[in-house]
Amino acid sequence: MTEEEFDPVIARLQFGELARQLREAAGIGFGEADQGLGGYFGKLSKIENGIIAPRPQDEDWMIARYRVPPARVDELRGLATIARRRATPAKNVNSSRQYVSLERRASEIRMVYNEVPGLLQTAEFAFAALSTSPVIVASDVLGLAEERAARGRKVVRPGGPGVWVVLGEDALHRSNGGPGILRRQLEHLREVARMPNVRFRVLPRSTANGIVPALGCPFTLLHVEPGKRIAYVASLMRPDYIKATAPYVTAFDQAWDTAVPEVGSLGILDRRISDLADT
Repeated sequence: MTEEEFDPVIARLQFGELARQLREAAGIGFGEADQGLGGYFGKLSKIENGIIAPRPQDEDWMIARYRVPPARVDELRGLATIARRRATPAKNVNSSRQYVSLERRASEIRMVYNEVPGLLQTAEFAFAALSTSPVIVASDVLGLAEERAARGRKVVRPGGPGVWVVLGEDALHRSNGGPGILRRQLEHLREVARMPNVRFRVLPRSTANGIVPALGCPFTLLHVEPGKRIAYVASLMRPDYIKATAPYVTAFDQAWDTAVPEVGSLGILDRRISDLADT
């Protein structure tokens, strides 16, 4: 990836991770470094977690205080420079822009949800779903729905990243906009599931007495760089980006292993589409 292609959001995350490693290698505690960095309480946390980009004086302070080896100085400064650039704008709510940037760079995406995730939604299904949101202005719904569908076509495509999807069976019954819209949505989902780089499974309602931890806290795992993963967990008002992904990897694997294998899952999807065609 060239410097011009490097996404500022990824650079923020990588700068933060490198800064944390250098601080720990220097034997400096978080509290001491946060106070020494100046500005305001908790600023270092935002930098190390990739929420904000460092100012030039922040990177200068780190290089001096952490006694950064010359071989790592250029790397740190290069990431800081890119991190301060403006990210490519997207027609999306502000809280989702960081996720969209990460998603564009992902080499693999793993999702477990109890509803059809935005990345797999058609424009009309997305419009029906977004119309019920208490936090989205009505005048923005159409544009956001169209952007969501376009985003899905760009990311989930033959030759694109590897995509693993686990859906709770309830997702096949959430008739946003009525049975016709749901049927067309599920037909689109079937097309996606048949792509060579996509793996798709359904968790039946009866599975494990209905107790599958991942369905209680749906999430997306993004492989954004070799050996680096980010877990994205969305709530009503704000998203969380979690770098300690081991529990989420375990939860996804559990859901995947519990779900119906791909051929059987496609059968479940086909039967549901057939049922909707008769309504």
